[in-house]
Parts: sequence; structure tokens; C-alpha cells
Amino acid sequence: MLRSLLRSRPPRSSSRAETELAFRLPTRTIVGPGSLKQLGTVLGDYEAGTALVVTDPGLGKTDLPRRVCGFIETAGFRPWVLDEVKPNPRVADVDAMAAQVRGHAVQVVVAVGGGSVLDAAKGVALLLTNPGSIRDYEGRNQFHTPAAPVVAIPTTCGTGSEVTWVSVLTDSRQRRKISVKGDGLFPEWAIVDSDVLISLPADLVAATGMDAMTHAIEAFIGRASNPVSDELAISAVTLLLEHLGAAAADIGANAAARDAVMRASTIAGMSFGNADVGPVHCLSESIGGRHDLPHGLLNAVLLLPVLEYYGDDVETRLSELGSRCGRPDLRMAIRKLTVQLGLPAFGRLGIDVQDFEAIARAAEANGSNSSAPRPMTSQDYFDLLNQLGGGA
Repeated sequence: MLRSLLRSRPPRSSSRAETELAFRLPTRTIVGPGSLKQLGTVLGDYEAGTALVVTDPGLGKTDLPRRVCGFIETAGFRPWVLDEVKPNPRVADVDAMAAQVRGHAVQVVVAVGGGSVLDAAKGVALLLTNPGSIRDYEGRNQFHTPAAPVVAIPTTCGTGSEVTWVSVLTDSRQRRKISVKGDGLFPEWAIVDSDVLISLPADLVAATGMDAMTHAIEAFIGRASNPVSDELAISAVTLLLEHLGAAAADIGANAAARDAVMRASTIAGMSFGNADVGPVHCLSESIGGRHDLPHGLLNAVLLLPVLEYYGDDVETRLSELGSRCGRPDLRMAIRKLTVQLGLPAFGRLGIDVQDFEAIARAAEANGSNSSAPRPMTSQDYFDLLNQLGGGA
């Protein structure tokens, strides 16, 4: 039945191999307020031993890692905390963290954080079972042994990495981002607890929520979409249009909005994890590889300009998505939400116009460019950047 569903519409995809795969989601996913307390039960799947907790320094100063370690200890495991993940995690940092834990009997990796933490943790988990540097595994299914089991606990409403097969990391040496993808890189479990968002600052709610919006929209309009990823994208965009503004205004007090945007983030991850992303991500990753700017913020700022640049090339699919979400003019709905959230203009990000040419070349070379509604050339990306203007 699923196979016939996926083949019910001629594919708009290129010849990329993963577009021929059936929809897949091997990650067992628990979604709901208070679900963090189920971590101990989840760990019952594994032989007791060491649980490596990967997080970042900011979260390391909060109560959340302590709570996570408490659940780990109650389940009979020894927590080993690495709170060293930086924003836009570096290849060198993932290699260094893996070097600390290789040779130790780590039974499971528990990732607690936003997209940077989850991507870094997946990279470390891969290096627990495979030799060398994470750089060696750039591309699709370049490793032979599946990663060590990962339990992913997202702490923002934007990553989706808890249910995807990809780890995006910064190669500082080459000033670019690399993507490591593979069927053995999906987390085994995702625990999606909206209560962990209660103290998230409004600007992070806005940027990460629009990151999730970007995931869903690019998955829907892209050439690798399928009927299952489409329905998930529609659900995510509907939730975000309805609730992101309220969540950003007061996420601590608005439990309904908080739960809605957290669910939307994971649902969008399920969508783009199967249908890929597109030119917004090609640009944001190219910029992020050269400038240490937050990935979610870049996607948030670039989403509407990219949709407007595409114009008629995406009009049919964008109108379909907007109609299904109750917003026939989806571009206008996104514009209003962007203003409501107070997102900055691209020119305020401080990117030197002299860097536009290199960014444009890297964007065209990005592996997701072939999933775009119309794959963009470096000239397209360069023209778009010049339309947006630089900040230096």
C-alpha cells in the first residue's frame, strides 16, 4: 500500500538515488509535554553501561543536563557529559570529542540540545563505530558500520535533526559545511518534550521556528517530494503559521503554542528528512561555512527572498501548499509572520559583498541544489545576494 501511494504521482525529482527510496523513518519518536521522563524507559533497550551525554556549554549551565543525568542513573547507566559543542559545530571538534571516548564502552549517546548539538552527537556516534575523521564520511552512505545508538532530545523548535539521517558540520579548514548522510545515522530514539522550551529566548523561538518553516516549505516545493512528505509539510506549516507568533511572544506561558511549534519542528524534520531541502539551505550552509552565523537565523532571513526570486517557478506548488494551510497567499503570510517576529533584514547580518561570489559558487555545489524546484546556478545565487545587499 505504501509503495503504491508513493508511486501514485510521477516524480518531479532528478536522478538522485534517495528520491527512489520509499518514505522511511526508523527513529522511534515520543512527542509530548513531559516526555523527557520516559528517557529511563527508552534506555531499557540497551545494555547498562556508559551513556555519553553530548550538549553545549550554555545548556551545561542549566538544570536540564542534570535532570537528564538523573534519568540515566535511575536506568542503571553511568552518565559521561561532554558539554563542548559550539554553534555551527566543527569537524575538528567532533573528531576531538570522538577521540576522548573511543576505546571506552559507550552503550548509547544521549544528545541534548539544538541542531548543532544533535548534528555533532550524531558525528561522534558515527566515529565510535568507524575509524578516521568525520570528514572521511562526507556524502551519502560512505560508512560501513552504523553509528552507535543515539537518543536525541531537541531543545529548540527548529532543528528536525532528531529524525533525520544527516549531520551538517563546518569544515573550518576549507571554510565550508559538509553533510554526512546515511541510513545508519538516524537516531534510534527521539524524545520531543515541549516543556524544555519554556525558558527559550524569544529571538531563538522566532529563528528556529522559521528554520522549521523553511524545512517544511522546501520539502514541499522541491523535486524530491512525495505524498507522505507533502502531508507532513502541510501539517508543519499549518501549525507554525497558527502558533509561532504566539510562541515567540511568550513561550513560557503559552503551553498550547509551545507544544504546537515543537511538534511542527519534528514533523518538518520527518518531511525534509525524506524530501530534502533546497536553495535556502544551499545559501545558508554556504554562508555559515564562511561566517559564524546561526543556521536557523540564516534560513529565517533567506526564506522569503528565495521564494520571491523563484517567482512563477514555484507558484503552483506554493499556492497548493498555501491553500492546504488555509493561507492562499503563502508568501504574504510568511511576510507578515516575519515582520511580527522582528527578524532582521539580510543586510544587517554583516556579510561583505566581496564574499558573494565565493558563497554563490559554494551554494551551487551544495548537494541539495539538485532537489531545488529549479536547480540554481552560481549566477542565480550571486544575483540574489546582490539584490539583498551586503552589510560591509
